[in-house]
Amino acid sequence: MSTRQWLWSLRLGLAALLLSFAATSAEPANQINSDACMKCHKRNGQMLGHHGQDAMKMTCSSCHGEKGDHPKKPNDLVVFGEQEGSELSVQLRVCQKCHTKKKLSDADWTHNVHAKKVPCAACHKLHSPTEPMADMTPKVRSELCRNCHTGQQE
Repeated sequence: MSTRQWLWSLRLGLAALLLSFAATSAEPANQINSDACMKCHKRNGQMLGHHGQDAMKMTCSSCHGEKGDHPKKPNDLVVFGEQEGSELSVQLRVCQKCHTKKKLSDADWTHNVHAKKVPCAACHKLHSPTEPMADMTPKVRSELCRNCHTGQQE
């Protein structure tokens, strides 16, 4: 076997070892990802991050509401976001079941400024493994604010 072939074999073996280790060390799926909704919506990804913790004892319906006539349209499910989301007051009411106005106000003054004007999902990522707003530097955060306040949305 040539040196070149030996190096490629070594690389492939190392890659296989790393992949097998990653597969065995993966964390088990959180309970919310076993929700009945995930039978159809698993293509949209799993519920990760703070809201996906088993200790929260949340289900998809905790935020989106009961299935009702879904998947028929129209239905009463709450959809989060600016463009295609449910009515703003509906979205805010759902978030404020857990995130009280006082807690939000104490956490950051921008919550007071945007209350009743912008849905939470405009800035916060609800299903992601991390909350981008939490680790954002002041400079990056200012740039995010300018996207809306100068009319130069991405």
